[in-house]
Amino acid sequence: MALPGKPTLGELRAEVLARLGFAAQGAAAGNLITTVDSYLKRAQDYLYWKYDFRELRRVRDITVNPGQTLYDWPDDMEPRRLVSVQVLDHGIWVPLEEGIEYFHDTVADTRFHPRRFDRRDQLEIWPQPDASYTLRVEYYRRLGRFAQDGDRCTIDDALLFNYALAKAKRHYNQPDAQDYFDEVADLLRRLKSGEHGQRRYVVGDKPGTPMPRPKVIDYP
Repeated sequence: MALPGKPTLGELRAEVLARLGFAAQGAAAGNLITTVDSYLKRAQDYLYWKYDFRELRRVRDITVNPGQTLYDWPDDMEPRRLVSVQVLDHGIWVPLEEGIEYFHDTVADTRFHPRRFDRRDQLEIWPQPDASYTLRVEYYRRLGRFAQDGDRCTIDDALLFNYALAKAKRHYNQPDAQDYFDEVADLLRRLKSGEHGQRRYVVGDKPGTPMPRPKVIDYP
């Protein structure tokens, strides 16, 4: 599901056509519509994988059962955009290491709190849980449907619009295409600098180097 307030595919298409100078084509714009829709869809796909949109970051808790090692991913999750998997053990969130190797199968009957996970068609954990635990899965949600006029975009619409427009202008040999590529690069810089300028702790991020413990000095 797209975020509320995002423009629709139809709205973005109309604006791109207008900026290309094709707004007056009307019913004769069939091929143009197909081309512009393709640029909008491909732009969203490309930018989704290029940039980590923090507003798409999600956290879901999963209760695991004794002896069960396979669990469904959250419905809105893109497994390839997984951030971290942690287990709550005695009040402490402990990160799971990714990768279940063949030699782990030799102790498949061992039961303990989950220590490792693997990304398959389901989430696989190892070893078999010896009790019920809470797993915390942090991830980026997948793109929503973006195929019909009423479908809303999922990512930042200004970034999406400028990138699709730049690609379309270059396709139609319009001389100001590079201006819009430059705007995209500037928007990306602003988005990234804005995140680092107001840095927040996010589960799964690596902590900074701890400050050294102050020394006690005895003065004579």
